Amino acid sequence: MIEALARELAKEIRCSREYEAYAAARERAMADEQTAGLLRRFHALQMKVQARRIAGGEGGAEEEELKKLAELLQFSPDAADYLLAEYALNKLLSDTYDLIGRGVGVDLSDWGERVKD
Repeated sequence: MIEALARELAKEIRCSREYEAYAAARERAMADEQTAGLLRRFHALQMKVQARRIAGGEGGAEEEELKKLAELLQFSPDAADYLLAEYALNKLLSDTYDLIGRGVGVDLSDWGERVKD
């Protein structure tokens, strides 16, 4: 039953304006090989920096590279649109996850802080 509801929710999310904007922006951004490569590098660095911070460390040289790469990507309208659409979709998914958590009595709002402790 829960799996069926999750599939239905996924279907509804795929019909949302956030997902549709994300899919269209992703297609445009990934059509250019150079932009696609920069975005892949950006996401890889983003994960490394986040993991290091969760573990209590600092971003280091990778964080500096991430900032420079983010600045560079802003000069590409397709990359910038993709990153904004990705953020909007991630916000929708995060808000949905939070609603589910609160619905079952689990407060996940400070989860990131608890991981650091």
